[in-house]
Amino acid sequence: MMRINFLGFAVLSITVMAGLISGCSTSQSNSSTETAKNSVNAQSLKNTIPPTPKSIEAGKRLYDRMCADCHGSKGDGVSETATMLVKSGKIPPSDLTDDVWDLGSTDGEIFLVIRDGSGSNLAMKGLNGRPGIVDEDIWNLVNYVRSLHK
Repeated sequence: MMRINFLGFAVLSITVMAGLISGCSTSQSNSSTETAKNSVNAQSLKNTIPPTPKSIEAGKRLYDRMCADCHGSKGDGVSETATMLVKSGKIPPSDLTDDVWDLGSTDGEIFLVIRDGSGSNLAMKGLNGRPGIVDEDIWNLVNYVRSLHK
């Protein structure tokens, strides 16, 4: 007859439940109500970092490290990764140099897209939670992306 170790079973049960609960957190919800709420908050979110040459250069360094592989070195959406995405039937990265801002054009909206990601199944992963990335870095990146506009 098998003897069940109660303590081991309890630990396993708690671990499984914690994983299920964290996977269902409200922060990962994509409900239309939450999206609308974020949009309103994003529009009123103000850039706390002036677009100085120092800020734009810091944003460029982060862009080169975290964004250029997909959006291209010039921000025009031309890259090997973009080509592979198109060939596989996926949505290519945005051209950040044109007048089209599908996900919002205010600094706050751009900030939230960079921070939280975008696209179905978050095709573009956000920078939120990346080690060493703070809000100031994302605002510098917003300033750099703004500087790319033709």
